[in-house]
Amino acid sequence: MVILGLDPGGVGHFGWCIAESIGKGRLRLRGSGTADHAVQALERSSKHVANSERLAAAGIDSPLFWVANGDRRADQLIRAVMKNLGATNVHGTVQQVNSLRGACLIQGVMAARLARLETPAIRLTEAHPKALLWLIKVASKQRRVADVRMENLVEFIGCEVSDLSEHERDAALGAVGAAAMLLTLDGWKDLAAEEYDTFSPVSPVEYWMPVCGA
Repeated sequence: MVILGLDPGGVGHFGWCIAESIGKGRLRLRGSGTADHAVQALERSSKHVANSERLAAAGIDSPLFWVANGDRRADQLIRAVMKNLGATNVHGTVQQVNSLRGACLIQGVMAARLARLETPAIRLTEAHPKALLWLIKVASKQRRVADVRMENLVEFIGCEVSDLSEHERDAALGAVGAAAMLLTLDGWKDLAAEEYDTFSPVSPVEYWMPVCGA
């Protein structure tokens, strides 16, 4: 029984291993290392699997199922047990998918999926609001991203309230990107169309950004 282990962690920190069962629930590490991304990790790990063998299972350090209404019960249980055992940083160790980092990674995908279920014909574009502020030359060395207010965005989107939260402002910038996609504005392009070997649970998805000067 051959088992794959993956620990996604970015360039140079994507851990992988191949282990085999030696009976009574014990494993023997057959090979391990690090990679830059998922494809490289799978390629390197496959060298430790014979042609006549097939992977029986994979353990991946990533949330592989999501809930759309808050925290996963599984994570709540694990945090509670950890806390009872004396662990302190339980939320940092087992982050919920509706935390800041988890929300960007997972909640956004779920929102896109729910929007697609509600309106099958809706077009979806990935948004990078803070990067967009630089690309549309609203943010600069003189004006930090954190200092950008809605009044600085009147060329792109009007708003009667200037003191919106950063999250509201970034949502508005997401809408700016979606409008550019629908209108096919000059200077904007779909970066997703230039990728290859892509897959998404909400496919098709686009990625419109103004990169005419790139």
